[in-house]
Amino acid sequence: MSRKLLKSFATMLLAVIVIAASAIVPGGKASAAATPVKGFYVSGTTLYDATDKPFVMRGVNHAHTWYKNDLAAAIPAIAATGSNTVRIVLSDGGQWTRDDVTSVENIIALCDQYNLITMLEVHDATGSDSASTLNRAVDYWISIKDALIGKEDRVIVNIANEWFGSWSSDGWAAGYQAAIPALRNAGIKNTLVVDAAGWGQYPNSIFEKGLDVASTDTLNNMIFSIHMYEYAGGNAATVKSNIDNALALNIPVIIGEFGHKHSSGDVDELTILSYTQEKGVGWLAWSWYGNGGGVEYLDLATGPAGSLTDWGKTVVNSTYGTLATSQLSGIYTTPGYQPVPDNGGGNPPEPTAPAAPIGLTAIAGDAQAVLSWNASSGATSYTVKRAAVSGGPYTTVASNLTATSYTDTGLTNGSTYYYVVSAANSAGSSTDSAQASVTPQSIPSPSGSLVLQYRAGDTNATDNQIKPHFNIKNNGTSAVDLSSLKIRYYFTKDGAQSMNAWVDWAQLGTSNVQTTFGSTSGTNADTYVELSFSAAAGSIPAGGQTGDIQLRMSKSDWSNLDENNDYSFDATKTSYTDWSKVTLYNNGALVWGIEP
Repeated sequence: MSRKLLKSFATMLLAVIVIAASAIVPGGKASAAATPVKGFYVSGTTLYDATDKPFVMRGVNHAHTWYKNDLAAAIPAIAATGSNTVRIVLSDGGQWTRDDVTSVENIIALCDQYNLITMLEVHDATGSDSASTLNRAVDYWISIKDALIGKEDRVIVNIANEWFGSWSSDGWAAGYQAAIPALRNAGIKNTLVVDAAGWGQYPNSIFEKGLDVASTDTLNNMIFSIHMYEYAGGNAATVKSNIDNALALNIPVIIGEFGHKHSSGDVDELTILSYTQEKGVGWLAWSWYGNGGGVEYLDLATGPAGSLTDWGKTVVNSTYGTLATSQLSGIYTTPGYQPVPDNGGGNPPEPTAPAAPIGLTAIAGDAQAVLSWNASSGATSYTVKRAAVSGGPYTTVASNLTATSYTDTGLTNGSTYYYVVSAANSAGSSTDSAQASVTPQSIPSPSGSLVLQYRAGDTNATDNQIKPHFNIKNNGTSAVDLSSLKIRYYFTKDGAQSMNAWVDWAQLGTSNVQTTFGSTSGTNADTYVELSFSAAAGSIPAGGQTGDIQLRMSKSDWSNLDENNDYSFDATKTSYTDWSKVTLYNNGALVWGIEP
């Protein structure tokens, strides 16, 4: 963050710092691991995750240390943008209230719960040329290392935000050449991030002295970060040359902060987004909310769980935004993933055959069955078997599946099919799961010109949120008032707790969309959420559509749900698709979909 932005934050927040406290998060305190695990690592210009998959950061910065009480609201909202990483502002106590080891453990646990990789940074040394401020940050990391050790597969350490304000290289390099060995000698093995000099905007420091800095990391596990505001990111040529020159060192680089404009000039944010996608370079936009002192335009959202600003819509919804380009770390998408101790932590235990999968559900489609199940711990693949009569005999229809879902096509509508699933790894195969049955059915033609499309905004079926997204298309020849329409999405509540709903973003305006919950009965449904529209929402013109309507739901106590048995849920639909298991009503009459 720039000098002006930092000072504006300091002025605004010193008055309220007495109320800062450690965030309260669902699930309680995370326990520190006794030994490191195999985590993120660097090879050439690529950062790899613990499953050996390339990982390209796509996410945002969150100013946690100044808004400590907002964490539980902000992290779910950030996850809803599709981000795979969040950069968290911490304080070592030099300028603001110190974030202790317990609060950091809670931050990591909450981010982990929402499948977000956590990048932690200390902000107190921002703009300082003093080695003592950098050393204080190093001492801070060592003092909280119990929160870091064992989390190398999901926590990255940005040593000090924008340390070394001067636009020169020698002092910057000397500071980090001392800091990096100190962290490694203390047993911290997490991937390290080093910001460029000049408040992050002098990438020449990386070009001139980056290899000298990198040579001090005995683990060869560090990346450089450029902050692209008006100087390092003011135009397309500057953006491209800075990225190219950094990558020429054969070390990964990220854009750790960037905006769309700044105090002293414009920023070419569209080139940042497109060129980083072309080059496989990560980025983290500044910042979720809370900017002041004349740079409020850098807020991505209107509050910790607020609606997106225009800047936020660019970062989230544009062609190269988070929804289009972000991919979760493999630790969250690999069935049966378990952290593995690194070479210093002893050999991992010998694998055993996994248990049979549980939670198998089968949802009927038109000449197809959509199957899903819970991941079995330690499983590396799954086999799906089908029978024409209950209890078998079963025939294998798919094997070596790594996902926990499968769509069986080419079926006969009106016939009932019976399925079981088994899990396997190098030690052997499990027994079969409990049986699930399904009767495919043809999808009736809609009774009008309106079509309701659906996509799964979150494909994790067992976390604590449901995120269906909707789009209504009008294929008719006349406009349709949105105030006459209602959408229903059907699910099982999995408990007696009350439900909450938020419209995270809607092209037609979040304030124009209302939500209510109702009870229902039928296959895989006991509850529905209904979306309705105010008169201010306007109409859908002939041949037009509403665009994105992004809904998010959770239980009041944030406990987990199981969407595997939800009527309307389909994890395979990650782009908008006509979907008969969500319904649309016009003036109370069903015009699209099949009720459960």
